[in-house]
Amino acid sequence: MPLKQSIPPRPLPLAAQVTDAANQPFVDLARALLKASFLFVNETERPYQSYDLTLAQMDVLSTLARTNGENISCSEIAARTLITKGGITGILDRLEARGLVKRFPSSDDRRSVLVRLSSKGIELFRKLYPELARSNRSILERAFKPQQMKDFSRLLEVLIQSIERY
Repeated sequence: MPLKQSIPPRPLPLAAQVTDAANQPFVDLARALLKASFLFVNETERPYQSYDLTLAQMDVLSTLARTNGENISCSEIAARTLITKGGITGILDRLEARGLVKRFPSSDDRRSVLVRLSSKGIELFRKLYPELARSNRSILERAFKPQQMKDFSRLLEVLIQSIERY
């Protein structure tokens, strides 16, 4: 009669070895949140993609569109977007090369540059933004019922405010 061989237990994956079990639900939730964000942003046929714009460029255009035609500084753009102050310059370079934004020297501070949408940028935004709003709605309505949407929005706002405080 052959001897039954015991199979040695499989070692835990490294992530499980270094993560306290009590923290695992938080790790999983953060990963799911990041994955959802990535999938949402990179969903095929997002309107800004068809205009050969990146999410960061769209974020800057949207920020400028919310200024009511005022010129704002690069620092203000960075503060109002998801982009670091250092990343703003390259994005503005590309948008300016396409004729979508204009930069002006500040009359108050010679080191500062002010930015606003150009007429071409305004025209593009008028076409693109309604498409983006419809796309967002389509994606979110596939995922949520109306009450779930309200709850999710409220919870995201709680998370954002909590993080921004620190």
